[in-house]
Amino acid sequence: MKNYRKFVLLIVFIMYTLVFGSRISIGVTIPALVSEFGMSNTEAGALSGFFFLGYFLTQVPAGLWIARSGCRVLVGAALCLMSLFLWLFGSMSTLTWAGWYRLGLGVTQGPISVGGNSIIGQWFPPKEQSRAIAVMVSSTMLAPILFPPFCSWFIVNWGWRLMFQFFGILGLVMAVGWVYYIRSCPEESTRCSPAELAEIRSVELLGKLETAGREQPFLAKLITARTVGVADTKRKLLRSRDLVLTTLAYFFFVSVFYGIITWLPSYFVHARGMDLISMGWLVAIPWVGALLGALTGGWVVDHWLGGNPLPVMIWGSIFTSASLYIFLVAPLSMNWTIGLLLIFGLFVGLTPAGFMTYPIRLATRAIYPIGMSVMNSGGNVGGFLSPLLAGILLDRYGNYDAMFWYFIVCGIGSAVFAMLVRRPVEEKALVE
Repeated sequence: MKNYRKFVLLIVFIMYTLVFGSRISIGVTIPALVSEFGMSNTEAGALSGFFFLGYFLTQVPAGLWIARSGCRVLVGAALCLMSLFLWLFGSMSTLTWAGWYRLGLGVTQGPISVGGNSIIGQWFPPKEQSRAIAVMVSSTMLAPILFPPFCSWFIVNWGWRLMFQFFGILGLVMAVGWVYYIRSCPEESTRCSPAELAEIRSVELLGKLETAGREQPFLAKLITARTVGVADTKRKLLRSRDLVLTTLAYFFFVSVFYGIITWLPSYFVHARGMDLISMGWLVAIPWVGALLGALTGGWVVDHWLGGNPLPVMIWGSIFTSASLYIFLVAPLSMNWTIGLLLIFGLFVGLTPAGFMTYPIRLATRAIYPIGMSVMNSGGNVGGFLSPLLAGILLDRYGNYDAMFWYFIVCGIGSAVFAMLVRRPVEEKALVE
């Protein structure tokens, strides 16, 4: 097949849409769980956050495994186990078991995330990687558009338990498709032609990360003028202060991302008095903007910034916080709400393209999954703490203003740490 890597990207896109959709469906389910089990906001936030604790535990081990043995078998097994925990969550009878099943779901989805990024690093030449990552990230923006209305409708008609079990069945189907069509690298695939393989492997690194014959925009150079060499050993990568700073920045950004996904449905139900169906449609609106932002982000990095993801990380985080602040103080009319949700979503969708590209730029093809797993681990700590802390704030102050301020501060923290990160270049470029 000509350009088989595009079909591989389609499989990754479908997989991520399903995986992410099953992950975030807890947000739409929280009002039903509160009604059935009488949970406090803190308990609801903890239940959502348990997923990210499990996700955190498997990121680095998955990165080490994939760097050594590839991702095909590991991701296939993880999809099967994910399906099992989705089914069990739909069958649970107590909140204790619900917490354990959410933890298990996070453990199984951790390797899937690292595996998807590894596939892009292996199957796409550097000049196409940012756009491929943007397509992958866009699946995490498409899922919040499709799943909240679908989940609300499903819960009203058949209940939340059957919904999770249905997702479990879809996960098994996805596992079969993954194992059949995907190989860890193009060299292992009979569907990848020699010409395509030569194109993929023609260049191993992007080099100076600037488009040939074109300087970076002034603002990009002003913010990211400092450079650092590309890490070519695990030791260099794990000792890199830039990886640490990127991980901290991603921690704060993911705190905003998953905090909003978890608590925005409850905000519209409890603070705005909406029914479940209306809420399902409204919480999908920001992710329409996010889908546009995700698709735009990769193009901006590749074409406007010469492959440099740092300006997207910095400015995306700043405008995410700014749009949340305006949402907090704006009138409560529906027109204002819809417009500001779209703007917020645009920047939330744009920013991950930068974060997901940076670890690939920071290390060679052989070891970058380790850097990706470290960054994702930091993000997952944010994903664990953010829903929990937001729930504590809700119980403590009894309104959603404090929660939104928490998310605004997290967005600012993400921008501050991203500003301290240096731009990776090849050692020979540093010498020049």
